Amino acid sequence: MSPVPTTAPRTRPLDRRGFLRNLGLLGAGISLSSLPIGFADAAAAHTGGARSLVCVFLEGGADSFNMFVPRDHRTAGQTHATYSSTRGAFAVPASQLLPVGDGAFGLHPELTSLAGIADSGRLATITNVGPLARPTNQTDVVERRSIPQSLFAHDAQRKLWQTGRPGLADDVGWGGSVAAAVANGSEVPGAFSISGSNIWQNSAVAAASRLSPTVRIERLLGYDASLRSWLPSFGGVEAVLGKALAVADRSTNAFDQLAATNLRQSITTTTALQDATADSAANEVGMEDIGGNRLAMQLEQVARLIKNREALGMPRQVFFVRMDGWDTHRIQQELFPILLAELDQALGSFQTALDRLGVADSVTTFTASDFGRTLTINGDGTDHGWGGHAFVMGGAVNKGRYGTFPSYSTNNNPDDISSNARDFAGRLIPTTSVAQYGATLSRWMGLSDPQLTQAFPELENFDASDLGFLSA
Repeated sequence: MSPVPTTAPRTRPLDRRGFLRNLGLLGAGISLSSLPIGFADAAAAHTGGARSLVCVFLEGGADSFNMFVPRDHRTAGQTHATYSSTRGAFAVPASQLLPVGDGAFGLHPELTSLAGIADSGRLATITNVGPLARPTNQTDVVERRSIPQSLFAHDAQRKLWQTGRPGLADDVGWGGSVAAAVANGSEVPGAFSISGSNIWQNSAVAAASRLSPTVRIERLLGYDASLRSWLPSFGGVEAVLGKALAVADRSTNAFDQLAATNLRQSITTTTALQDATADSAANEVGMEDIGGNRLAMQLEQVARLIKNREALGMPRQVFFVRMDGWDTHRIQQELFPILLAELDQALGSFQTALDRLGVADSVTTFTASDFGRTLTINGDGTDHGWGGHAFVMGGAVNKGRYGTFPSYSTNNNPDDISSNARDFAGRLIPTTSVAQYGATLSRWMGLSDPQLTQAFPELENFDASDLGFLSA
């Protein structure tokens, strides 16, 4: 049974009043995911030192076509004029784009921090990526050959992105596969979500801990010796939990056994995390001016755990954070700059903190979303699409563009889902699969070729299993 997070401010020490307010709760700021399916043959060892992988999930379907935009007329087939003609009133003027790399493409003007990271050579853009069973063309879509299930549906496509597979029957997340492969018997598994449950970290081998971005990590009540001095009977809680665990251990009921496993892991995890982050120096990561930015708050907690990863005995870690609000069916022109500014501030502050901590070369942060959006306008917003662009940042990143950039033309567009020009939908067929994207990130984290094949069964259908945007 997972403990319930409290709502106490992270800056407040646990005093007598705080304890009385939290009395009856099992723990502070942490719970464990119930994880249904395993990942066999976890790696016995890994090379390359400490590494952390951070998934930034943009929930709702982010319009990445306005994040990364063609701007140079010399780029054959990818002109700003074509983009502008197709996007209409939503097109970002070329003069406002922030040029990156060779200048052929630019970032939205709100992405100033990402532009700076690109200028430092630590940003890669993965173009037109999405769930695929195999390389897919327009004819395949029209004839419904090997098409991922439930295209354009939020929950379904979110699941396919997080499992890296084209079918909905699978529940193993490829982030969970990474966590299981690099766990190496650590007392506290290095998989953390700072935004509730998710499919990406699903695994029965290495449990994912769910942390609050705003609650200080504390031991489960009953396991903090410092409390007993003013509440002599407090030891009774520990005794009760001990009896409950003993009963569960003797039970043949699967639910009892799962509850006991989760409770025992919660005790171990909260104890280890509090020990490692007990003093103010351990908690200080230098993320400044984040204000009420909710994504930045999540990333601040991530930075704290990365800073203390050696003390925690978890040199390899997998993190999940989430930013909502990207389902822009309406008033996109007003909402989108606000969303981008918040995203940019959070990513920029996080990368700056990693630089200050001296760990930037061993942390890779990447974006993902339900799907891309349509190139065409639907009222005052955009509709659900398929392929979209993603960003990867960090010291191990090989800068540049990766994957095949799609056509933005409305005239006989081979990347559109419709073969009839009059029915142009602006929904682009991905030219790079989530499996290729995920496998490149997973290999950097230490997965072997057999483990990659197990995590991404469709990977063998594609020519490249490593897109090359990360150094070994």
